[in-house]
Amino acid sequence: MPTVPLQALRHNQALLLACLILASLLSWWYLARMAEGMPTLDTPMAFQPWATFSMWMVMMVGMMLPGATPGILMFATARPRSGTGGALPYLFTLGYLLVWAGYAALATAAQWSLHALGLLTPSLTLSGHLLAGVLLMAAGIFQWTPWKQACLRYCRSPLGMLAEGFPDKRHRALLAGLRLGFYCAGCCWALMALMFVGGVMSLACMALLTLVILLEKVIAPWKRLADTLGLVLVAGGGWLLFM
Repeated sequence: MPTVPLQALRHNQALLLACLILASLLSWWYLARMAEGMPTLDTPMAFQPWATFSMWMVMMVGMMLPGATPGILMFATARPRSGTGGALPYLFTLGYLLVWAGYAALATAAQWSLHALGLLTPSLTLSGHLLAGVLLMAAGIFQWTPWKQACLRYCRSPLGMLAEGFPDKRHRALLAGLRLGFYCAGCCWALMALMFVGGVMSLACMALLTLVILLEKVIAPWKRLADTLGLVLVAGGGWLLFM
């Protein structure tokens, strides 16, 4: 099997990192432009399902790709130096993003359901303190569950994907990316749902959640951070319920 020189591998990894950074930056640029002329429920564009899905999908790329970058680079670094493996990290990334495309579709359906029930304000936040408080408390309680901790542990160090050998085929790389995506979605779905509390197109809310998700995946005392965040969310939800 032909091998790729170490220098070429480093070049490929640098190119991969540049692509990940560029995709994240372009997503944030697009979201910032969209937020400037944000379609509220009173505008015709707000009633286009494709526009809503596109908004959520770009949001997933901008918010979730930074936190996945260490895992993607770990995959790229661990892969064998084969001459046929250059596309594998990109297929791995595609698999990861396909999971979040599914989440974007579910979020789109949730947004339209909330709108149909009259539970969204024109600025795309939950109407009333009751729903927002319940969602905050639910997200906070989820932070303490074994499910959250198991998924977060895998997202922080996805070496389990190499337990049965490196996924050196294209379809196996795609499946490995799907697996990482499912674990990360299992870890972060509740936090992402808080966009309905802070505002679906609120850049400040997006930035805060992105930072929290990234910190959970990279800092050493991750369990303490997750538990503390859960306490803050439960307290905030309780305050909204009883204010």
